[in-house]
Amino acid sequence: MSFFPKDYDPQGEILGALDLCEIDTPDGPMRFMIGADGIFTDVHGHKWYGTQLASVSSLESALEGRAPEGSITLSYFQDPEADDLISEVKALGVDYIKGRAIRFFFQPIGSMAELYQPKHPPKQWMQRTMRSLRFTASGAQDRSISLGFEAWTEKRRAAGRLVMNTEGHARLTGAPNPSLQFAPTSGFEEEKLFG
Repeated sequence: MSFFPKDYDPQGEILGALDLCEIDTPDGPMRFMIGADGIFTDVHGHKWYGTQLASVSSLESALEGRAPEGSITLSYFQDPEADDLISEVKALGVDYIKGRAIRFFFQPIGSMAELYQPKHPPKQWMQRTMRSLRFTASGAQDRSISLGFEAWTEKRRAAGRLVMNTEGHARLTGAPNPSLQFAPTSGFEEEKLFG
């Protein structure tokens, strides 16, 4: 079974894809096209709003004591005449997004015409849980808003320890293995068996 649609050749002469991101909110899903300007309408009629000002970080693993996470960031210049976007997002608060899903989609594009009349629906390839909001200001008008989400290794730190004894084997496979009651519990040897 292929990830790609049947009539989409990932090695074809004309090859394209859009990176799409959907954020679940209490007011309904917000859909974005990452790294491209404009509006893309998918086969279901959903509009994805694009901006080159948005970027997604690489997804970290839980290494060297770091809590794993990824983020999507909007960097922009605040228009002095416009409403302050950071203040508006802060007014919603982190509870607006915390614990909700962020989904990433792959939109296959086989020709220029498919940018305006796509043949395939977006294909979801990842879903994570949103955790945090961060705001930065640099200089007079340089601003960024980052939305943090769990990484692919999020559940690893909560994994329960499984001891390979009779009970552990039963939890793992659903059937006990009585021979494990004779498994050694330490590597200590009082006396060598062979000299």
